[in-house]
Amino acid sequence: MNGTARNIDIYFITLILDLFSILSFLYFNFHNSNILDLIMLGILFTLIITSYFMGIVFALISSSIVIFMYCSFILYRNVILSQTVIWSNYLWIIAIPLSSFISGRLSENINLLQNINKNLQKEYRELITIDQTTGLNNIKVFYRDINKEISRSQRYKNDLSLMIIKFEYYDELKRILGDKKLKEILKRITKCINSSTRHEDERYILSKDTLGVLMANTDIKGAEVVKERIKHEIENLNLHISEIGKNIHIDIKIGIVQYEDGINGAFELKKRAEKELEYDV
Repeated sequence: MNGTARNIDIYFITLILDLFSILSFLYFNFHNSNILDLIMLGILFTLIITSYFMGIVFALISSSIVIFMYCSFILYRNVILSQTVIWSNYLWIIAIPLSSFISGRLSENINLLQNINKNLQKEYRELITIDQTTGLNNIKVFYRDINKEISRSQRYKNDLSLMIIKFEYYDELKRILGDKKLKEILKRITKCINSSTRHEDERYILSKDTLGVLMANTDIKGAEVVKERIKHEIENLNLHISEIGKNIHIDIKIGIVQYEDGINGAFELKKRAEKELEYDV
């Protein structure tokens, strides 16, 4: 990446110096300039712009075509019309392919840097495990931890319970409140869950409206106690929201399942917990 960034700096500075040299030459030889020089200057800038967007291959092909046509015209004027070849003719023969090449290389290196940045962002998203809104672990960590806890439960015969918490009417509330205010409510719900569970319990955000709590060494009865505690905290939150004049009501459903030997892995355990949401009224 450092080499690519350095190349961008070099080609950018070279292009600026190239244009400065051409314009300086035309300025100091303004009295000898003609309409053909103005046309070639317009073609030069057109090629620089198009080469930047189309790349180095287009730059080389298009500049070759332009130089071929320009040299043919100069040769025609010299041989047929007996006009003298002047210094500005040589300027365009050198400047047009050089400027197009520099612009194409600049574009090539910028695109390379953008691709590197895009790949790094993709890798970052794949590596990130914490949800920015709630501060909870995401679903990747959830499946990693749940498989580990299932293995531990099978080995030592420890109790293991999974709680799934569904935030009802998420999309409707988002349309009413907007994304920013809904995130604040989701943070409050997360705070209620954190205060209602033990420090050793692991909490996750599984989707935009679904959270999970993995409770090691906890049977279904203990998980039911935690469930009632969370429900109570949410009711207190609803009272607080109504007191400050907001006409909304937070409704959640909670499904709980305890791991048993017949459950085949993390996916089935999560599916059973989600099934229990239907019976929470």
